[in-house]
Amino acid sequence: MGERRGSCARRPRKGPRWTPVLLLGTLPLLTATAGQAAADTGRSDVRLVYCLADEHRGELGDAAVRLGVARPAPGPVGGADAVRVPGRKGGVMPLDDWADKHPGDFERVCDAVMAAAGEAPGASADQGGGGLGGFADGALLLATGAVLTVLGQKTERISAERRTHGRQLTAAVLEFRRIAWLYLAEYEQVAETDHAEVARARTTLTGLLALVPGPAARRAAARLLADSLPLADRLPRSREGQLLQPHDRKSEADAVRTTLDRQTREVGDLLRPALVRWLPGSRHSGRPTSAGGQHG
Repeated sequence: MGERRGSCARRPRKGPRWTPVLLLGTLPLLTATAGQAAADTGRSDVRLVYCLADEHRGELGDAAVRLGVARPAPGPVGGADAVRVPGRKGGVMPLDDWADKHPGDFERVCDAVMAAAGEAPGASADQGGGGLGGFADGALLLATGAVLTVLGQKTERISAERRTHGRQLTAAVLEFRRIAWLYLAEYEQVAETDHAEVARARTTLTGLLALVPGPAARRAAARLLADSLPLADRLPRSREGQLLQPHDRKSEADAVRTTLDRQTREVGDLLRPALVRWLPGSRHSGRPTSAGGQHG
């Protein structure tokens, strides 16, 4: 057979799957860094505008001298608009050049001037919340609001589902109890009473008990209660080869009524919001006699 060309061609390698995760993880850091940089730039701009304004230049020069950062410029060479900077790279220079060549000293002196005048350095830049810093704050608020909205909607949905389930379970208990009592009353009179309606109502109730929400102890109690519901089968027509007489059938029906009353209360306990530790009926070692199981 001829060799198929291109069968060994390498497929282009896919990029790492964790790249989007890495980008999402670094996005808050980049946003925060950009916001801080924008805030720093805003404060620097405020200093330049405020301290180099004509009405504040004299204050800036005087403050530089008082703080020992510079010395007065000699006579007509510099005047009030210049300072003499000590050091080998110093000399007489205008305030604009001094601010540009010695930014650290300028920021220190300008902050002192603004503080003395009652101005907070960078206040103008920070008040409006503009720039990337304001964007980062706004994005954080929007994200927080979105998360809270989703959580609130989910909580409300779960609460609504539980309320609906509770109403359905209560209705199923009442319907099962009603049909069961009718069946028991007829069984006392006629041993061959139809059991189909009772079976349907019991199936509906056991299905809803299987959907009871947590915690785990409550779910386990609901399953145990569903398994122990009476009238899983029709009540006996005879026992040990002897037909049951009306008084025997009444005893059977009364035993089922007792079980039915107790388990109806236990379903009500399942609907309570607080965890019950746990139902009295769940401690019984077995089912009551003639609860509707298999009979001879």
